[in-house]
Amino acid sequence: MIILVRHGEATHHTEHLTGGWTNSALTEKGKGQLLSVAKKLAKDFQGRNIEYRILASDLERAADSAEIIARVLGNGVHVEKMQALREKNNGKAAGLLESEARKLYQQPPTLREIHHRNYPEGETRKEFFDRNVNGLKALVDWDKENLIIVAHKGTIQNIIFAWMGLDIKTVNDLVFSVDIQPASVTVLGINKWHEHAIFKLNDVTYKDETTDYGIFDFKYGS
Repeated sequence: MIILVRHGEATHHTEHLTGGWTNSALTEKGKGQLLSVAKKLAKDFQGRNIEYRILASDLERAADSAEIIARVLGNGVHVEKMQALREKNNGKAAGLLESEARKLYQQPPTLREIHHRNYPEGETRKEFFDRNVNGLKALVDWDKENLIIVAHKGTIQNIIFAWMGLDIKTVNDLVFSVDIQPASVTVLGINKWHEHAIFKLNDVTYKDETTDYGIFDFKYGS
């Protein structure tokens, strides 16, 4: 089982900074969003003796989101912070206002490029995908471990694509994507037919803390 959580609202959203490797912090709203997510997850895990790991991007907005979840869930599980789970590297645009970053932006020949660098010293789409997926697989057995992964929109998209057995070229050729909103929860797992399944996608019901996410209601394989 893999629970994917996108970080909450961050200062780069409210201060009109570029995202990517900009090390923005959670806003007060973002902290509240993740506290609500954590409380709902705690309802799922309540009374269950389940071992799990919590992994997070080492950028502040994701790492702090993961720490909120770890604190509420308890059990003494510490957050494992990984550079491999960072958002796409936007190179020299990191930390800049969006208006400033536009001056550095290098327009791709088409919208379907996977080897193009949008910003000097930034990553290509393929390099970003490979860093996320290869970095994660080097540290976990995602078919067997229970994982809570707190990261970014692009990172979570890449994990979903790889879970479905797609490389980034195939994703590009299919003109395929999924939406991942702040403080959303996505659940992946092996189903009873031993298939890689998406049980929940982009769930943003965190405001309703009276219910859980129903994570353990799915037909997981043994």
